[in-house]
Amino acid sequence: MLSNISFSPASELVDLYGLVVKFLVSSETTLFYFNPTGQKCSWETLLSTNLSSHPQIIWYREEPYPGLYKRHSSNLFVMSCLSSMSYAGQLKLLAESLTRFRFVKVLIEVQDKEGSFLASQILLLCQQHSMLNVVLYFSRWSRTLNVFSYLAFPYFKLLQQRLLGIFPPNIFIDQLADLQGYKIRVQPDLSPPNTFPYWDERGEYRIGGFLWRIVKNFSKSLRGDIQVLYPTWPKAKVSAAEYMIQFTRNGSSDIGVTTTMITFKHEERYRDYSYPVFDISWCTLLPVEKPLSVEVLFFRILSPGLAVLLLLAFILFFLIVPQLIKYWGITFRGRLLRMASRIFALLMLCSSAAQLLSLLMSPPFHTKIKSFDDLLSSGLKIFGISSEFYFLDGGFRAKYASAFHLTDNPNELYDNRNYFNTSWAYTITSVKWHVIEAQQRHFAHPVFRYSKDMCFCSDSPWGLLLAPESFYRERLHRFTLNINQAGLMTHWMTNSFYEMVRAGRMTLKDYSSTNLMEPLRIKDLRMCWLILAVGLGTATIVFTIELLLFYTNVFLNSL
Repeated sequence: MLSNISFSPASELVDLYGLVVKFLVSSETTLFYFNPTGQKCSWETLLSTNLSSHPQIIWYREEPYPGLYKRHSSNLFVMSCLSSMSYAGQLKLLAESLTRFRFVKVLIEVQDKEGSFLASQILLLCQQHSMLNVVLYFSRWSRTLNVFSYLAFPYFKLLQQRLLGIFPPNIFIDQLADLQGYKIRVQPDLSPPNTFPYWDERGEYRIGGFLWRIVKNFSKSLRGDIQVLYPTWPKAKVSAAEYMIQFTRNGSSDIGVTTTMITFKHEERYRDYSYPVFDISWCTLLPVEKPLSVEVLFFRILSPGLAVLLLLAFILFFLIVPQLIKYWGITFRGRLLRMASRIFALLMLCSSAAQLLSLLMSPPFHTKIKSFDDLLSSGLKIFGISSEFYFLDGGFRAKYASAFHLTDNPNELYDNRNYFNTSWAYTITSVKWHVIEAQQRHFAHPVFRYSKDMCFCSDSPWGLLLAPESFYRERLHRFTLNINQAGLMTHWMTNSFYEMVRAGRMTLKDYSSTNLMEPLRIKDLRMCWLILAVGLGTATIVFTIELLLFYTNVFLNSL
């Protein structure tokens, strides 16, 4: 490439060009040349002589390049030509052009004499605009060409390197490889199981929760630390996300630690969120179906319809059929008929007793609720919060409003749900279900189940709150992908329950009710007594009719 240059620049400048070419190895790399003042920079000649055959974007206007992140991929290398007199405004335009692309490599040429003070002022502005991968040099140098960069962590430090063609330095430094103890400003929502404060056994104040584990391990991966910004908003009136988003936007906080659904009415709203950390569903927590009562089990053995059917079968085969046989003149022994009737009765008695014993030892459960229509017919109601209910679709609310019991006090919902009150169903997210599921592992049997068939919002992306141009965005994205692939996300969600137990917020208590084996009671045999009463009543009526017929004939004959 350098063989196409039609002039003879200084050897140091040729070394710089060769160094830049190293970053354009990929054929998909796009060169973005930003020169808002239109000054004559050294790159002008190089561009005109086709130094690079890569795609090029050349911008000479004193305004930001519109929608760079919408029109191009992030595989960019940026070269900029700035004036020493108005570099502040030009850097602002460059930063606005690199919206969502602040992490790309930027090489700046400044039209002035070389000076460390001016270099530090420009690079300080770059740090304020969240541009970490920046290197600059001056167009007029005295003897050797020096390039300037900076270390952002733990505090600003100017770096100056002499460009040597034999051993070209690594001028672009991975700033986030080592924060050297720099504190990331984190604002937790202090809402279990996301984050919650507690005093450990040593009397030290700590914060737990699965989201806290994410940011804590993220800071460790960067060799940094955490500065906690405690929330001060009224939780009952203001949403945690709506409050914390103001701090990330104005730069007071780096990360807002709360589970935030990435939904928005305006397109630019998604800049306030990190890449999706996980998918969350908002569904229904239903009580596990209870076993059928003994009275119902008797109906399972001998329902009224089956009793009538057996009676008709007995009349058919043991009363009507023998008469037909005699009418047709077929000889048939009465002893064989009586034996057949007794075998039939014994077979029915043994099979019924065996089936009844099996059902009493392992009774079946009530019909499983699989839809909101089943919920309506069952009479069970969902205990929910009024503000959440009005976020649901209008048609859904109109059809299933009677299936909800709403409250304006979230603590009322949490108390009923946390103490496993099975009188209600509840709304719950899949995150909190992991905690409930872990707690139920210590029960004799599960009390609640998570219904994926009755969801209000399924598999919605959730992320952390970030500053719109946070330089942690890309690194946090890779970190969350790694922990998801390692299965740590689900593990930390489940482990939040045990953290809350250690913090004294939850207890290892069995809230399930044990089904004790009890002897049959008189009221359990209600159906048997009913059948016996019906049978005796029927026999009495038949016997009374026979007596009436007999004595009526006697009375009539005596007249």
